[in-house]
Parts: sequence; structure tokens; C-alpha cells
Amino acid sequence: MRHAVAIAIALVVAGCPQPKPSETTPAASATPKEVVAAGKGTIEQWRQAYEVRSFDALAKLYAHDTDVVVVQDGLPLIGWSSVEAMLKDRLSRAKEIHVRLKEVSVASLGPTAAVAVATMTRELSDGVTTVTENGALTLVLRRTADGWQIVQEHYSYKRPS
Repeated sequence: MRHAVAIAIALVVAGCPQPKPSETTPAASATPKEVVAAGKGTIEQWRQAYEVRSFDALAKLYAHDTDVVVVQDGLPLIGWSSVEAMLKDRLSRAKEIHVRLKEVSVASLGPTAAVAVATMTRELSDGVTTVTENGALTLVLRRTADGWQIVQEHYSYKRPS
């Protein structure tokens, strides 16, 4: 019986005229242009803050509560106090930081949330040794009265074989 119903549904769908591509409309969940611009702006501010090694500029971008999570080297840092300590440590050890982002994509997750994803190359140098990482960056953003804040960050990179 189930097979007969499935076949009947398939035949009905196959017989329905399909709209031409010019007749289709964008999906209702398309991300508004202002959200895309805000997300790209936030991820660019994040990149620039790392480039100039500014803790204050980075700190302004993150939520300062227990909701903020940064996954670093497979270890989740939960809450602003953990994230703050990691940022201070990373910036204090690096003499130079270079971040290149490509293929930046922003999607709305709801009226007050978005996700920004990019491929990233990051170079960290202590003045003697430079480590280069290539991978993917994901930032989950939350809209507040003051703008967009990072509530989750995850970076994964392919380790050399």
C-alpha cells in the first residue's frame, strides 16, 4: 500500500508543470542585504583587529557573557573570561599576525542572528618562527543595540600530513 501511495504521489508531481527559471522567485529565507553587509563588516573588523594586534578592538566584537564560545585547537573556551584570557595570551605571544579571508559568506539565522563563514589563512609569528594555518572560520553573530557581536567562533585547519 505504501509503495502504491508513493508511486501515485510521484506521478502527480511529475505531471505538474514546473515553472521556468525566470518565473521563480528568491527563497523567502534569503538573507537581507543589510545583514550580509553587517556580517561582512564584523568579520572584516575582526580581521583588522588581529592584524594590528589590538585587544581592545577584538574585545568590542565579542559578547561579554557566558554565551560566548570560541573553539580553539579542538578545545571550547566558554564564557567571556576564558575567551578574554585566550585573546590576551595570543596577542602577547605574537609579534605579527596576518589574516587573509576569502569566500566570505553571510547567512541570516533569524531576526537577531547570523553566521559568517570564510576560508582563512592566518600567519602567526613570534619574531623567530612563523606558523601558517589554512582553514575555515565560522563566526556566529548576534544583533544587539550596539551592533553585531560574536557569540561563537570556530576555526579549523588542515594539519600537515
